[in-house]
Amino acid sequence: MKNKNFIITYLFILTLFLSLKTFAQQKEAMFYATMKTLDANELQKNHPNEIIIIESIDEFSAVMLTNHAAEELHHKVLVHGPGFVYESSRENALKSIKRTKKYKAKASAQSRNNLQPFSITQQTLVNQSLNLVDNINIEAQILELQGYGTRYHTTNSARQAVLDLKTKWETMASGRNDVSVRIVNHSSTNMPSVVMTITGSESPDEYVIIGGHIDSTASGNNNTNAPGADDNASGIATFTEAARVLFEMNYQPKRTIEFMAFAAEEVGLRGSREIAEDYRNRNVNVISYLQLDMTNYKGSTNDIYISTDSYNDDTLNSFLIELLNYYNASGTHKLTYGTSSCNYGCSDHYSWAQEGYNVAFPFEASFRESNPNIHTTRDTYDRSPTPNATHAAKFAKLALEYLIEISNAPTTTPPVDTCSQTISSFPYTESFENSIGAWSQETNDDLDFTRDSGGTPSSNTGPSGGASGNYYLYVEASGDGSGFPNKKAILNSPCFNVSNLSSPKFKFSYHMYGSAINTLEVEVRIEGDATWSSLFSESGNKGNSWNNATLDLSSYKNQNNIQFRFIVITGSGSSGWQSDIAIDAVSVENEVSDPDPTPTCETLDFSNYTITSFSNQDSDGTYSVGNTGNSLALSNNTWKYINYPYTVTSQTVIEFDFSSTNQGEIHGVGFENDNTLTSNRYFKVHGTQNYGITNYDNYNSGTTTYIIPVGSFYTGTMDRLVFINDHDSGSGNTSVFSNVKIYEGSCGSSIQNKSVTTVDVINLGDEDEISPFELMVSPNPSNDIFTIRMQQKPKQQTEILIFTIEGKEIIRKQLVNNELRLSAKQLKLSSGIYILKLRNNEKEVISKKIIIK
Repeated sequence: MKNKNFIITYLFILTLFLSLKTFAQQKEAMFYATMKTLDANELQKNHPNEIIIIESIDEFSAVMLTNHAAEELHHKVLVHGPGFVYESSRENALKSIKRTKKYKAKASAQSRNNLQPFSITQQTLVNQSLNLVDNINIEAQILELQGYGTRYHTTNSARQAVLDLKTKWETMASGRNDVSVRIVNHSSTNMPSVVMTITGSESPDEYVIIGGHIDSTASGNNNTNAPGADDNASGIATFTEAARVLFEMNYQPKRTIEFMAFAAEEVGLRGSREIAEDYRNRNVNVISYLQLDMTNYKGSTNDIYISTDSYNDDTLNSFLIELLNYYNASGTHKLTYGTSSCNYGCSDHYSWAQEGYNVAFPFEASFRESNPNIHTTRDTYDRSPTPNATHAAKFAKLALEYLIEISNAPTTTPPVDTCSQTISSFPYTESFENSIGAWSQETNDDLDFTRDSGGTPSSNTGPSGGASGNYYLYVEASGDGSGFPNKKAILNSPCFNVSNLSSPKFKFSYHMYGSAINTLEVEVRIEGDATWSSLFSESGNKGNSWNNATLDLSSYKNQNNIQFRFIVITGSGSSGWQSDIAIDAVSVENEVSDPDPTPTCETLDFSNYTITSFSNQDSDGTYSVGNTGNSLALSNNTWKYINYPYTVTSQTVIEFDFSSTNQGEIHGVGFENDNTLTSNRYFKVHGTQNYGITNYDNYNSGTTTYIIPVGSFYTGTMDRLVFINDHDSGSGNTSVFSNVKIYEGSCGSSIQNKSVTTVDVINLGDEDEISPFELMVSPNPSNDIFTIRMQQKPKQQTEILIFTIEGKEIIRKQLVNNELRLSAKQLKLSSGIYILKLRNNEKEVISKKIIIK
């Protein structure tokens, strides 16, 4: 009997151990990535245990997710490619979403490349190449890659396919001393990539690249059989044939050409991402990048579809169309073309666009009519609608036109601007009170900076005054087609000789307030260099206050001629005019810090701050500051914030004492960088609603001290600190936040006998916070009569204001009870888009768009 009990006990312990091990493995299987916020929210709704949204900025999110959730993304939203981008760390994921909007607006590629426009100059060589394309070679290469059975990135057959392709390329280039082929190993996958380089004869440091992924995938547990004939054996076969033609011609380019077969595209663009990052880190001058991913399935009327989503470069796309019109309008090599639009993380070209390079992506069909067999066991060559790879051969011709024209084009380097003045006396300051001083407007951009004081002309955007003095410089975004969307303004500094400064710093104030704020960048270079390096980048609404930036120049401290420039990109969409960005109080100075500062860990004195209603959540607004500024008490249904500019790092900690007289829905605290709710920034410590970060939701009674490692949950530049006492159900509740401290790492003796909790898992609530003012407009669009209605009857006098899209107020009406019925004809509203705004006690609470037909 004892032996039987022993066996049962042993089996129980073994089962428990295996269960815990399986759980740990599942948790470890999550990886970091970036994706569209819309897709992240859908995944979280359908697979809540398989994705964690770390932070969202505008329409992009940094996440952790499982391989299963990543696979579901493709099938759920019907995307091409993975629909996400793999990130090696939490920090990289957060950095990526901050710069994604910048590259989505095509800012970086255009600002970093000052090359002359592409032009057609190589007619003889191109026409020779087109006649040499052999579709049977492409067919043979597709079948060869399909023959591996699968090229899923974790399999031995995937690695072997790369090694065999390397051997094939080396054989093709036999006898060419200017050609090399190399394997590129990766940290994010065991599958390597392969790169073939033809070194340019005149400008070897200028690169023209063509690429595509060599891995394949099939859904579910089918990755032992993922033939990937079209996705993407076809792309590899197509540019392999282009390379063969160039070698048959003994073509020797003036610029360097590279052919790249990437690993692990299907699991987040891993191979191309690492290579593109490496090229940017080494400042490799990539003139252009062309992606070939799926070329042999003719699913649409036209032969070739140019991808026109905003990750692709307009100039390069226009040149591809120019090539098609010139070489392929008629005759033996006739090609028809159209345009289509892809999605976030669509294919490997996105990796290059994210690093600021010019990219283009011609595709086999419109994306909604592309090959239905991809990512299945049915992606085989015999399912191609056209025989003998004749469709893919058309892309080989376009690839040759692209490679020859750009790699052999005249390489006259445009002159590089130099500074008209060099500053050698410090500290240097410029607040633009009398003029723009020694600064100058760029001529090769869309807009100029404007010197102003007292507020910009557009409502609800721009500053009301200067950060230092009365005047400032700003970019006026109004004017559809001229001020927005995505218009660029560049302001150049004089040069600075900082060779005698031991710790040089570049400082400035910036203001980014408006519903469509895009991007502000600061770049630096040594005078005469064509390449600028990024020092600073911020995107999105930062609130109606000035923010301060201090940039370290230690890597330039021995230079006697460095130059800066501010780059502003205005907003996109119909509200793009609400994106005025301003700068002020610029300085260059020597700032030597205390080598061993003692943490002060000062307690916030609330009497030194303005207590402001947060977002549209503050329906009661009762608060008090007590204990000589040491505490903030919130009563009833109250959300408040204080202006608190702070860069949250991985070491940032918030410490506070908390007490509450009665449990409401949400009691908590968190950082913000705008006046809208971001649930995964608020640390809930008490309440009935499952909302926000709930790792510290353990308050019982009395006064409890919380020490929360904010940087373990999110990082970034913030401008306000939010305090929450959400109690929708009524009055009679008061929460007190006292002894609030914010510090980096530790707080000296003040936290003896206290410990910061180690965070292994981020727990996020699954309930949304509903606004007490739910504004509805119907019908919308409207031909005439429309009704504006609030979910609840407002407690205070409320007005509805109607503005034109340019921000001009045209109508103001009192809201009776909770409804207002209006006639567009009686109000003489012409067809177009208008902004409805609800104001309560002279404060704007919420806004909606309405379209009048």
